[in-house]
Formats: sequence, C-alpha cells, structure tokens
Amino acid sequence: MKRQLAMATLLFIGAVALAQKYPSEWMKYTSDGYIHDIESGTSKQTALNLAHTNLARKVQMRVNELSKMDKQVLNGHSSIAYRSSQTFSTDVDMNLVETKTHYNQTQEKYYVLVYIDKAASTVFYENELRMLISKVDNAIVIADNYVGSGFKQKAKTELQEALRLLDNVSKDFFWLNMFGLDGYRIQDYLSQVNDREQTIKQKLADLEYSTIYCIICEADLFGKKYVKLANEVKGNLSASGCNFVDVPAKADIIIRIQASARRYNEYHGAYFTYIDAVVAAEKTVTRQRIFEDELQIKGAHTLSYDEAARDGYKQISKEISKLIMENIKL
Repeated sequence: MKRQLAMATLLFIGAVALAQKYPSEWMKYTSDGYIHDIESGTSKQTALNLAHTNLARKVQMRVNELSKMDKQVLNGHSSIAYRSSQTFSTDVDMNLVETKTHYNQTQEKYYVLVYIDKAASTVFYENELRMLISKVDNAIVIADNYVGSGFKQKAKTELQEALRLLDNVSKDFFWLNMFGLDGYRIQDYLSQVNDREQTIKQKLADLEYSTIYCIICEADLFGKKYVKLANEVKGNLSASGCNFVDVPAKADIIIRIQASARRYNEYHGAYFTYIDAVVAAEKTVTRQRIFEDELQIKGAHTLSYDEAARDGYKQISKEISKLIMENIKL
C-alpha cells in the first residue's frame, strides 16, 4: 500500500512539474474526454510532427483495444457486430484533430498539444450519419417517383446508389462506438439503417421482375414536334404498372408511335383537324412484332387549327394507351 501511495505521489508531482512547462489550461485536455498528445522541441514543426505521429499511435492502440466493425447478415437483416481484439485499419481523421502551441521563453522550447474532443467528434459523426440517412430517404422518394412515372431503370439506378451510400456507414458507426456514444442511440441508428436497407432491397427485387418498355414516338403538329404525346401515353400506362426506359436496348418491349395532324375544315368559327397514328410493338431481343394498328381521331377547337390538333392528340393518347394495353395484356 505504501509503495502504491508513493508511486501515485510521484506521478502527481511529475504531472504538476510537466504542467508548469505549458499553460495550465491544457490540463483539461489530459482528461478522459479527449485523446491527446503533448510534445516539445526547439522547432515548432518538429514538435507538431511528433505529436501528430504519437496521437495517431494512441488512436490506433485504442482501435485495437476496442473492436473491429464487421457487417454481417443475420436472418436477412444486416447487423453491426463489434469484435474485440481485432484491428480496424484506418488513419486518424485529421478533420477531428485540433492543435495548440506554446513557446516557453525560459527553456527556449515549443510545446505542442494535439487532441481530439470525443464529445465534438461524436456530434460530427452523428451529423454525418443523419445526413447519410436523409440522402437515402430522398433517394427512395425519387425512385418511387420514377416508378410512378414508369421509369424503372432510373428508379433502379437511384436505389442502387442509395445502397452504396449505406455501405459507407461502417466508419461512422465505428467512431461513434469508439468515442463513447450511448449504446441505445447506436442501436437506434442501426435500426434506421437496417430498415432502409431492407426497403431498398425489396424495391429492387420488385423492379427486377417487371417488364420494361421503351416508347419511340414521332408526333408532328403542322411541322412542329409534339412531344407531349409520348409523355401522355407513358402517364396512362404507368397506372397499369408499366416501367419505361429511354434507351431501346435496355427495354423488353419497344413501342413505336408515328402520328401527325392534318387540317380538316373551319366551320362558323370552329376549327377541325384529324390526328392519324400508327402504333406498333415488338420484342427487343427477337424483333418479333407483337401488333401493329392504325388510329384516327378528330379534334376541334374555337381558337385555331393548332389548338384543334392538340385536342385531337389528347384524345388519341388515351386510345393509343388502350390499344397497347389490349394487345400486350397489361
């Protein structure tokens, strides 16, 4: 007991003596709330380099003592398991390291303090994790909107990118664990990540087995392109669960629409036009023709032939959608 007391006294005296060489306010950084290193030298840069090197070693030692984060799949759900006595290969995140310097005129030495504030670092990585979860949520919303518009491939791309984002959470969870975030809060974040991961995987699975369509549409309105026809047809078919891509090679079925407007007559201030359309569908790989048909719709308006043609296009878009659904058996 006497020997232990004597050792404790010597350590205390040594700490007091060392503290006198640099500002007393530095003592707080030697508490458990910080990971720190203090070095001295005749050159500030030399002392700084040594302090950074030793701080990195201390962090690596703590990493070795704590755990290695490992992502496993348990019963279909990803889980973060902390394995003790294993190495987590990483460098110190220099964004978290802060520095203080002091010059002792009596000794003609520079003293350098480098430290990581555990509480501030925890806040940093919590914010990183929250932003990542927010990005994933936003990606899921965007993907759902793509699906609602019939763009399956765009939805898949968005979801796959969100899944890649979730693959980057290991570092955040590791440091939160290392800096001492409450286990219940870590588990809550883990549950949020797991829920989103399973949601994305399910959505990707649902998209994998549905038919993909590509609509190639050429619509003419008295010498001008009428681009709304393709969008109106896609909108009508999306309600039946159709998914669309813009590149024909990525589609299972290609739907081709050729349409044009022609003036009919004007009678007592009313303008009349006809919209003529040819609609065909074929399988992308085999080029097998599924069907081909022609449609004709009369449009009318009191303002002009152009408005009458737009009225006709709006009507024929519904008829084209109906024709496609009947022949492809959506």
